[in-house]
Amino acid sequence: MAMKGWTLLILLFLIVPAGCESPDEQQSYQENKKMVVDMLKTDDGKRAVREMLQEKEMKGAVVLDQSAVKETIVETMTTDQGKELWQELMKDSDFSKQLAKAMQKENEALLKKLMKDPSYQEMMMDILKAPDLQQEYLDLMKTKQFREQMEQNVQDLMGSPFFEEKMANAIGEALKKQKEAEKK
Repeated sequence: MAMKGWTLLILLFLIVPAGCESPDEQQSYQENKKMVVDMLKTDDGKRAVREMLQEKEMKGAVVLDQSAVKETIVETMTTDQGKELWQELMKDSDFSKQLAKAMQKENEALLKKLMKDPSYQEMMMDILKAPDLQQEYLDLMKTKQFREQMEQNVQDLMGSPFFEEKMANAIGEALKKQKEAEKK
């Protein structure tokens, strides 16, 4: 049934009872609203709504505005209740995998950008220059098994939804320490 048909049907349910009754007997807005809501809760009502949502015209009307979606996500992520919601969602492995897949290209781009960042490169070099571990790192890095494992680890890390947040926090702390050291 077309959307116009459903609109007409709903209007009939609201107007006919009101027109047939005397002014004293007319239903109030709340009574009409309750009646329509009750109708929509029935199996027939649910089926009618489902059919309406499958029509092209209705799908076009329901499509969400990109700025509204962005605003909703930002609000959800910045509140304490939103943070708790995201933590719960991340515990669901299927959700985490889907989100990681969706963000994989952005995470890869971020890592490539970080690798070109001089302060990030310097931080990585400081880690690799530890005298006790330098020779062990070199020997280990020469093995094929290590390179394959490293590639897998990087892919897993890039797929992690928390990668960006952890990396941003680590870089922020490193920059703070560097500034404090320069001040001294």
